[in-house]
Amino acid sequence: MLLVRGLRALVIGGAGFVGVAACKELMRRGVETIAAGRTPKPYGTFTSHAAFDRRDPDQLHENLKRIRPDVICDLAAYQPGEVQEVLRSFSGRYVFVSTGVYPDDFGPRPAREEDFQPLTGGIPLDPQEYREGKRWCETVLARRPERDWVVIRPPAILGPDDHTLRIAAYIQRVEDGGPLLVPEETFEQQAGLAWVKDVGYACALAVDQRPQLHGPYNVAFDGVSLRALIESLAGALGRPARLVPLPYAELPPGASPYGPDPKRSAGYDLTRARLELGFQPSQLEDALADTLAWYQVQRPSHPGYANRAQELEIAAARG
Repeated sequence: MLLVRGLRALVIGGAGFVGVAACKELMRRGVETIAAGRTPKPYGTFTSHAAFDRRDPDQLHENLKRIRPDVICDLAAYQPGEVQEVLRSFSGRYVFVSTGVYPDDFGPRPAREEDFQPLTGGIPLDPQEYREGKRWCETVLARRPERDWVVIRPPAILGPDDHTLRIAAYIQRVEDGGPLLVPEETFEQQAGLAWVKDVGYACALAVDQRPQLHGPYNVAFDGVSLRALIESLAGALGRPARLVPLPYAELPPGASPYGPDPKRSAGYDLTRARLELGFQPSQLEDALADTLAWYQVQRPSHPGYANRAQELEIAAARG
């Protein structure tokens, strides 16, 4: 494990889903870690905390001057103007956490980092839709190759306290013992999924001050399909995995929130992340054990589960 003692990292969005994982890993590596957000220190936060509105340039500049971080790890920005303001106010390493920015009509192969092409034209005014905003944020960085930045690019992230509850959608359906509708085109190909702890781990790797570390890096599970996810959940819960393939376009809303959408890439290629970042994905079983422990206590329900009766009717009609 790389130890980077003496380094100070400001984690914007550090009290959030991925932010907590990133802060824990940074602290484990000896990094002085300050979590930042708009609200006062949340109950139970385990690290130093700074409260300011990063969208206010004066507040951002004043806090950067006061904290004097060596590295900024930004898990909250999805507006290009937010990234531009960080670059104006900060000259050190900037670690930006992105999302699935790859083209919508991609084809059934894993996405490589270079498959994303920076957008053209003038930087739009805020606000931007989340995924499009992330694309513009990455475009801002791509136009500044002389700066010290690293992009961590995960797909859908699962783990405890995921506010999207997408993983809960599958757990609920496995638990009730009924069939699960899955997209027949893609349920056996690699899916775009990552464990929150792996994303935090990748953020910590990117904090390393190696000067040659630069650019975007895919972070995800390797070779995990939707079938593998569901069957692993079923095994852990001691229930059957009854999959009913259905054309993606015919799936009821919320029936399979991870897709995979046939238009999207078949997961991510991790070659560059392994070779340059030193990233190695965890085993799916470890991620599910962690996630199921949270689920069994919290018992959250995905909104799409309200349509479960319709799904069962569709499955019965298909024999």
